[in-house]
Amino acid sequence: MAILNAAVIGMGVGEKHALAYENHQNIHLKTVCDFDLGKLNNLKTKFPNVSMETNDQSILENEDIDIVSIASYDNFHSNQIIQALNNGKHVMAEKPLCLTLEEMLKIHAVHKQNKDLKLSANHVLRSNSRFKKFKKDINADKFGDVFYLEGDYYWGRKQKLFGWRSEMEFYSIILGAAIHMIDLVMWLMDAKPVSVQAIGNDIANINTNLKYNSFAVILLQFENGIIAKLTGNGGCVHPHFHGLKIFGTDQTAIQNHDGAFYLNFSEPNFDPSLITEPYPEKKAREKVIHSFVDSILDSSLTPLVPQQDVYDVMSVCFASEEAMNTGNTIQVNYLP
Repeated sequence: MAILNAAVIGMGVGEKHALAYENHQNIHLKTVCDFDLGKLNNLKTKFPNVSMETNDQSILENEDIDIVSIASYDNFHSNQIIQALNNGKHVMAEKPLCLTLEEMLKIHAVHKQNKDLKLSANHVLRSNSRFKKFKKDINADKFGDVFYLEGDYYWGRKQKLFGWRSEMEFYSIILGAAIHMIDLVMWLMDAKPVSVQAIGNDIANINTNLKYNSFAVILLQFENGIIAKLTGNGGCVHPHFHGLKIFGTDQTAIQNHDGAFYLNFSEPNFDPSLITEPYPEKKAREKVIHSFVDSILDSSLTPLVPQQDVYDVMSVCFASEEAMNTGNTIQVNYLP
């Protein structure tokens, strides 16, 4: 099989991208980029054979790069993704893909002009064995008819809100946090919401330099009537965690900080059935990038996060943002 050259822009979470590329037998990690020279110097021992750059153009304009991970600050994503696509590169983006509907429409238009290029986003919860079990059991009708889900993104790292995020012209707790739970429930149910309601507040960041909401609650309604209540909780005093509850007519699944289990009866003395699949299983997260690479090398393969799913989740996020800002129920419009 061919060897593809990969590069990473942004070496915060991008370091995980770089390690995932190095762990794929058909990838040569050629270059990483960050504007912080000190950070790059610290990474030289971890990536001794990789070129270190401080200018993103050294990657975006390099004809030898086949795949680029965009893991820069959120407000840089759109321009870098568009430039990468226009320069013939497959794109793996950190979430969110971009910050506005207008930006997504521009990315989508450029992508349509470069149909041979693949695009994905690093929605890592899809790689987790516990959530995969939930999806498998939903598909096997073990829940009966699912009618309600709850998903909570407990950030638990409030200090991160007051760094570069607070310096951007716009920041969204929906795009930065709740997006994980939106993607998770859409993937679990293999369905798309038709309408959204949302509210939020900034109580946890009053008297700080963050000017936007740090908490949001989102209600999604699916075409078949299923409802999901999701939160992006940036200001919580809580370990970083993804809480989940799935309610079906035959079974309930609970994932909380104490563990995960199934409930099959309503009697108070019933012992729950423990779920032993690992969480958070961080090592498995590289499967998102590996499946993306494999789909480039073999067009018959579907990546764990297909490009249409990326656009669909972003469409729900933008509808949620509009619902939160207007107080209205918003119909979700999806890109073809």
